[in-house]
Amino acid sequence: MPLIAITCGLYASPYRFIDALSALYQCTVYEDPVLVKQTGQAYDLKTDLIFKSIQGRHIPFDNFTHDRKKCLAALKVQISENILSGPCLFSGVLSHLIPASVSGIYRIMSATPMQVRNQRAMDLDQLSSQAAAAAITRSDLREQRFAAQLNLDSLWDPALHDMVLEWKEIDNTTPDMTREAVNKTLGKIRSDIESSMENANKNMHAVDFNISSRVDAALSGLGHHLIIESDSGHVLVTLDKKVMNLARTQKEIMDLAWVVPGVKSVKTKIGPNFYKGGIVRNLNLTAPFKRKI
Repeated sequence: MPLIAITCGLYASPYRFIDALSALYQCTVYEDPVLVKQTGQAYDLKTDLIFKSIQGRHIPFDNFTHDRKKCLAALKVQISENILSGPCLFSGVLSHLIPASVSGIYRIMSATPMQVRNQRAMDLDQLSSQAAAAAITRSDLREQRFAAQLNLDSLWDPALHDMVLEWKEIDNTTPDMTREAVNKTLGKIRSDIESSMENANKNMHAVDFNISSRVDAALSGLGHHLIIESDSGHVLVTLDKKVMNLARTQKEIMDLAWVVPGVKSVKTKIGPNFYKGGIVRNLNLTAPFKRKI
């Protein structure tokens, strides 16, 4: 089953390349706005709240409502449901919510030139050149905040991807990659994608991603910093930040996780950051200031 993820920012989607890939492998294309809309409808969440959660923007009373955790967990559930429903091609940045344990996913980074992005912003949204540049800059900063939430230095690290899509030949009338460039690129990477498809068919990691995501959603209301893993339905929940009452928290986790369909067992453990202090002491050991008399 094809599972392809293309990392691209605002006004940066390689449309011709995506169309060619989806036609070749019969993939359903899920762009980030589509995923957000699906998630909002499926889990009764406001799309604006979901976008705020992704972009690291301020959410009022989030320390009490835990809306950010709820939204990100719901997004992971929706992505996992889409993966299980058939061949997928994700376009945007939300595919980075898919954990590395899901093998068989072929990741592509689109190095879309800034002039292409600017031209699209001006054509699609009738922005001036200056306004287009400002909108793209704001979007890129929000994507950097999203990366920080995932404990990544950047979403644009080539090491996170199987290939970097280069735009050496550009059709300025579209603006997009030329058809010749698309065909050349497909010819180069086709064997790699099909090898990834074979690996995807040999593992059940997508099912475990779905289970761990649904457990994450069930526990998101607790507000704790949790790392959730599933191995054939056997769930391990790691508490990676100190809680006031460990025994009560563990019981709450067990009670909520057990009722999630597909869960066969639940265990909890303490993570490496659980006992790290939250207070940073800044001790100035230099000589004190002496007032002249």
